[in-house]
Amino acid sequence: MDSQINYLYKTRMIQPSLKRTVFVENLHTLPDPRWEGAVARVPRAGHVICGPDYAVSRLSSPGFDLLYCREGQGTIHIGDEIRRIGPSTCAVIAGDRPHGHFADRQDPWVLYWLRITGAEATTMIRMLFGPDGRIPIARGAAIADWFARLFDLMRERGKNQELLINRQIAELWSLLNAERLAMESDRLPPALTRLIAAMGDRPELRWPAEDMTATARLSGAQLRRLFSAHLHMTPREWLRRQRIQRAQDLLLRQGVKVSWVAETCGFSDIYHFSREFRRVVGMSPTAWRQSDSGSSR
Repeated sequence: MDSQINYLYKTRMIQPSLKRTVFVENLHTLPDPRWEGAVARVPRAGHVICGPDYAVSRLSSPGFDLLYCREGQGTIHIGDEIRRIGPSTCAVIAGDRPHGHFADRQDPWVLYWLRITGAEATTMIRMLFGPDGRIPIARGAAIADWFARLFDLMRERGKNQELLINRQIAELWSLLNAERLAMESDRLPPALTRLIAAMGDRPELRWPAEDMTATARLSGAQLRRLFSAHLHMTPREWLRRQRIQRAQDLLLRQGVKVSWVAETCGFSDIYHFSREFRRVVGMSPTAWRQSDSGSSR
């Protein structure tokens, strides 16, 4: 809360009529070679209240730049592509191509930003941002508070700085993924929402194709297209994952038999259950229970 109040105080001290750029925070770190390849790194980060002439243009830069537009608007240029970024939006710029970002002259943005390099950055950014490179942010206060805590870590320059920043980056991935999942959930068609709610409540039922289409009130072909477009799997694959997740919950209970778990979760027999469980989890139900609970029952 204190960091949020501090943000509001600093921002309100800058009057729009001044028409100039103010760097509220402009921080850097010096990487420790011991952690090369093992952690995500943040060599630069900052908070800038932009004037109408604010512009950054580069031929290339290491890693990725993440921009969170808290207020105002601007544009990102990546090669020949131009993306307009409005308030409450997080956007990513890959540094391996010519790029730049520019404040709108009539409504210049307020940006939090960081540069990230290292281990999992490329994979995580691809999964979270997709081809559009943008995520709408509903919980702006949480993102601003995250940046405030990152800035504190960068200023402290303690011996454990890189590992603490790496942990902070993991929290950012979680925050952004929660925003993305909320956005995807809001966009699910009513027919798909209706069906997954029904199957999630009763995954032990057989759910033949005709029951799925009747619940969704769609044809089989339409239903498969919706699952592929929004959930990236088939209806049967989605149902299988629900059953396996419920089976894992039951397997951790003391004294329950694997055969009872199989029946309770909608598998035709224990052999079918074991085969599907191994396909999804990578080991048999009995081996998984022993490895995760120490139980041999």
